[in-house]
Amino acid sequence: MKKLNSRTRQALATKEDELVQQAREVAKALWESLNEKQRKDGKVRQLRNILEVAKSTDSWKALALFVRYQAARTTDNIPRDWAEYLIDEMENLTDTANEIAKQTHDDPKTIHLEMVTRVLGHAVRWHLWDVKSQEG
Repeated sequence: MKKLNSRTRQALATKEDELVQQAREVAKALWESLNEKQRKDGKVRQLRNILEVAKSTDSWKALALFVRYQAARTTDNIPRDWAEYLIDEMENLTDTANEIAKQTHDDPKTIHLEMVTRVLGHAVRWHLWDVKSQEG
């Protein structure tokens, strides 16, 4: 992934609480979409796989395709409805990325992927919290 300038990093820092909250909503939607068997498995690995692809790509479309791939697999899949929800939520970050890019003169696509990566990272942590909270 490309580097961001210091002004962009500062602008993203001011949005961090919003990204953490969005991650909470994403993790909550994932938890609610899982059946009892899937909740025992937790699907943490699949969410981490999505995060790793987000960290390693410069393409939003490639990441969205990977999310769909994770939902389409016959074993260890994530719910399809949640995958589409995640993609929609992450696409909604584009406007904020464009606003930041106008202020910082950085690449909006790079900013968008950074925001997506941050949300996914926070979502992994929230989801693990949800899984462990159910274990008692």
